[in-house]
Amino acid sequence: MASTAAALKAQFDFHTRLFNNVLDGISDNEANSRNNEHVNHIKWVAGHLLNTRLEGMNRLTGGEADTTYAENFARNSVLDPTGVSYPPLSEIVSRWNEISPDISGRFNNLPEELLDSPAPAQSPIHDETFRGLMAFLVSHEAYHVGQLGILRKLAGKDAMSYR
Repeated sequence: MASTAAALKAQFDFHTRLFNNVLDGISDNEANSRNNEHVNHIKWVAGHLLNTRLEGMNRLTGGEADTTYAENFARNSVLDPTGVSYPPLSEIVSRWNEISPDISGRFNNLPEELLDSPAPAQSPIHDETFRGLMAFLVSHEAYHVGQLGILRKLAGKDAMSYR
């Protein structure tokens, strides 16, 4: 495995575990609760991460894009403050755990030539390569797991475990 792909895979796998840890013990009711009108709730952030893996990471690692959750959780989707249109948090976590091993395994097949090639989409990283896009998506996950960690504390829960 190319060293870049190995580093991306290690971060991806770490985020897979942290996603589960940060949502551990969060009820569906807590996941639908917003701290104020200017922030998304836990369920929306978790669903957004799932949607990004299903659509982006899945496709970019050689799988098929799955848009099952795009209507609710895609970039620029609007939060439904009532939460009635969202799947249960348990479904989001279950689907995350279902798809993540396959995506992780496909990191083993990302050759340096592909990583050096032009990105199929733009990202805010000033690296226009496939590598830069993948690095952004891994960073995107870290950003949102951090948000979930703060929302978890605001819900009165203990800090997320790194184990």
